[in-house]
Amino acid sequence: MKFRDYDLCLITDEKQRLYFTGFHSSAGYLMFNKRKKYFIVDKRYLYAAKKKLSSKGYEVLCANDFSYLVDCVNFLNVKTLGIDFSKTNLSQFALFKKLLPDTCYKDIGAELAEEMSVKYPEEINVIAKACKIAEKSFNQVLKSLKVGVTEKEIAAELEYLFEKNGASDKSFDSIIAFGPNSAVPHHESGKTRLKHNMPVLMDFGCIYEGYCSDMTRTLWFGDEPTPAFLDAYNAVYDAHMEAFNKIVPGMNGGEADALARDVLTSRGYGNVFTHSLGHGVGVNIHEAPWLAPKRDNLLLDGMVFSDEPGVYFDGKFGIRIEDTIYLEDGKAKTFMQDDKKLIIVNNGKIKKYK
Repeated sequence: MKFRDYDLCLITDEKQRLYFTGFHSSAGYLMFNKRKKYFIVDKRYLYAAKKKLSSKGYEVLCANDFSYLVDCVNFLNVKTLGIDFSKTNLSQFALFKKLLPDTCYKDIGAELAEEMSVKYPEEINVIAKACKIAEKSFNQVLKSLKVGVTEKEIAAELEYLFEKNGASDKSFDSIIAFGPNSAVPHHESGKTRLKHNMPVLMDFGCIYEGYCSDMTRTLWFGDEPTPAFLDAYNAVYDAHMEAFNKIVPGMNGGEADALARDVLTSRGYGNVFTHSLGHGVGVNIHEAPWLAPKRDNLLLDGMVFSDEPGVYFDGKFGIRIEDTIYLEDGKAKTFMQDDKKLIIVNNGKIKKYK
C-alpha cells in the first residue's frame, strides 16, 4: 500500500483480510501502517490467529468491537484513515464517525483492488490447485450425465466432488443448464431433467486455501450435434483461443475484450455475445482486472482472469467456454489441461467431437 493521503489502513472485509493475512475468519479487522500491523479478532479465533500470524509480524489482539481502532488512531495521532468505501456500509461508517469524530477518511478501494489484482507466485500456485480440483471434478461428473438426471443433482454431485478432491468450498453456486436453459447466462440450476440430444452448459469453480477457480464447458448430450450448435460452438472456441493467444501485458481490458468480440462479430454472432470477456479471479470470484468494452485498466504479468466468450439464443441454446488464465513472461497461460474441443456424452461414453 502506498499510504498517500492517509496514515492508517483499516480492513474489515472478510476476503480482504484473507488476502493480507492468509488467515480466514468470519469476524475481525486489520489495521496497518508502514511500520506496524495489527489483527483484531474475538476469542473464537484468537489462539489460531496468534499461531498463524505472529511469525508474520502481526500483533494479534482480542476484541469484538472497534476499541483498539480508537486506541490506535489516538496513539498514532492518525489524521486520515484509509478505508474501502465499497466494503463499508452506511451503519458501519456512521459508527466510525461516532467513535472518531475528528478523523478524516480516504477511499482506498481502488488501491486495494490494484494491489490484489497482481498475484504473487505463491498465489498463482494456490489458484492452480483450485483449477486442477475443479477440472478433475468436472471430468468425474461427466459419468453421471444420464437421461432423467436433474440439473440440481449434477450440481450437488459436482460440489461434493470439489470437497472430496480437496477443495474447501465452491466459488459460487454451480450453474448446470440443460437444453434451452443454457441460453440464460446465469441460469439457476433447477429440476429440469436431461433428455437425449440437448446441450449441457456447466459453469463452476471451487475454493482452495481461500482462492477461487472458474471454468465453463458446454457439451452435447446425445448423438450428432445440430449444425447450428456446431457452427456456434466453433465460433465461440475460435473467439476464446483468439483472446488467449493474443492477450499480452500492456493491453487494456477493452482491447482484450475486442479480440474475442471481433471474432464473434465477423461470424455473425456479435449481437448474442451479451456479457464481457472476463474478470479477475483471486480470493474473490469477481475482482480486478476487468476485460470488457471501454475498460482502460491495464493487464499486467501476474494477473489472473477468466477468458469466457459466449453466445445465447433465447429458447434454443447457449454456449460458453471459459478457462481461468494468467499472464506470465509476456503471454497468457491457462491453468486448465483440457483442449476445449467439443465433448460428446452418449450412452455412457465420453468422446471429443471430430
